Amino acid sequence: MTNIRKHALVLPDLGLEDTTLRAIIWLVPKGHTVRQGDRLLEVLAGEVTFDVVAPAAGVLSTKLVNEDDRIEVGQDLGFVTSRAA
Repeated sequence: MTNIRKHALVLPDLGLEDTTLRAIIWLVPKGHTVRQGDRLLEVLAGEVTFDVVAPAAGVLSTKLVNEDDRIEVGQDLGFVTSRAA
């Protein structure tokens, strides 16, 4: 039997004073297969950009934020769905 798992893509705490950031660009389209650690979303913090990576291997099944949206630490940004045997 196959179980479907949803892994939340969460904006991590980067230890920055400004906890509100901006989603810049999705690097992977919805429905695309990803590996754990793949770069999925580029985020802007002040003048610095960083990548949010896939928490697990699977498919980028849901995008909860759009490009140019303001986002906050701990916010769910999307989901990667995987199948476990």
